[in-house]
Amino acid sequence: MAYELYSWQGPNGGWNFSLLASPSGPNVTAEQIFNRKFLLNGVNGLKRKISGLPSGATVFWLDRAVGASQGAKGEARLKLPPLQTIQDIKRYAETREVKIELPPDRQN
Repeated sequence: MAYELYSWQGPNGGWNFSLLASPSGPNVTAEQIFNRKFLLNGVNGLKRKISGLPSGATVFWLDRAVGASQGAKGEARLKLPPLQTIQDIKRYAETREVKIELPPDRQN
């Protein structure tokens, strides 16, 4: 099963995440990404969510909503956290047999 992961920095400097199922390829809208129902606060919140994913899952960590019109609500806030944070999350996911794929220009 495939999932889409989005990240943005909150006003207090902490990181927020949204991890959503993507059964038919990238198709998540900005409205879904920023829906409070799917909000994960901080790296620990994301790790808890990753721990519930099935072994063998692939997570595509995206820095923009696919198919969103330019300037879509909240779209400009999407970005990847610092490399150290990304590596920490990737290592954690590997222990759960979950693969994280970054955008081609951010492969680390």
